Amino acid sequence: MLYVIAVVSGVLFVIMICTLRVIRQVNILGAVRYMWALYWIIPIHIFLVISLFDYHRVTNVWVRHWWTSPTMDWIRTLFCEDDTANAECMVPIMGGEDFDTEDEWCLFNFNSTNCTDIRGDAEMDSKTLFYFFYTVNGIWGALLVLLLIMTLDVLQGIITPPIVKASKGANIPLWLTLPMSGCFVIGCIFLFAPSSSLAAANEQVRWTGIAYLIAAGTFTISALLGWFLANIQDKRSKKVAVHLFIFMMLLTIAAIVAIFSTSLIFSLEVSPVRLSAEKRGNIACSIDAGASCTNCFDDLDENRCPEWSEGEVKKVIQTELKLSATMAAIFFIYGSSALRFGFTLRSHIMKYQIDYV
Repeated sequence: MLYVIAVVSGVLFVIMICTLRVIRQVNILGAVRYMWALYWIIPIHIFLVISLFDYHRVTNVWVRHWWTSPTMDWIRTLFCEDDTANAECMVPIMGGEDFDTEDEWCLFNFNSTNCTDIRGDAEMDSKTLFYFFYTVNGIWGALLVLLLIMTLDVLQGIITPPIVKASKGANIPLWLTLPMSGCFVIGCIFLFAPSSSLAAANEQVRWTGIAYLIAAGTFTISALLGWFLANIQDKRSKKVAVHLFIFMMLLTIAAIVAIFSTSLIFSLEVSPVRLSAEKRGNIACSIDAGASCTNCFDDLDENRCPEWSEGEVKKVIQTELKLSATMAAIFFIYGSSALRFGFTLRSHIMKYQIDYV
């Protein structure tokens, strides 16, 4: 996630450098383009910053199950006891595939029984580092979001509200492209991606993927209606189009509110996610990227990946649902803004007494 934040921040830095001349010359067209760039970047940045605050402590899960992977080589070298980073400190969870316990693995390979303690102490120190690093970056990111919002507010004042309103009216498809594409991508991930815990979860939460795809469809129809509204002058056609636009935005908001409510309820354990032993094993095998799972090809589903506890699988699901609630809240802001714009446009059209607007 930090890599994505770095990329987004780099893009923002380039945009700001390119905009310096625009600001100095009070170039309205350039300022409008900068405004649209901020409209796109701010929601993405808010989502990434919120993802850094690990409310469900899923970092503990990833450190535990990625510990022996090459990704963690430097971390093991930093925190494991001397000369144990690629030895005792790499004891597999529950002894791995060939041993029944961690002590058996340690005795067989090093004639010792302290491997679990060595790994446990190193994991604890590394988790402290990760949480400190994430929290500091989250605070800096939150400050940057506030600065961007203030910049956008000042920029809109410079451009003047009538020009901002006219630009939004002429670029409704562009305005709705982010929530439209975001809903489609998230829906596909939740339903079909092998690495998504919700793709293998039960119907309690899995239907949110379908709701995201529905919202993507209604956002798309609304964007097409917006393009139609911007390119016709006939008053009667505009009235029909704007009423359809308002209706589609109401459907969109209803879908987004349902997604947000469900994601928040299950994420905060107001209603706990229920997992059978079979579901736990299936999800663990699908999301395990650190090769800590064993028996993933076992015919007995309840014996699949015993290294992942039900609590750890639930933490991953709840974290995905927290991010889902965050995105739904962002899309709700887009939907409510578009709905308010639709009512304003409807009032504007109704006031005209001629057949062409």
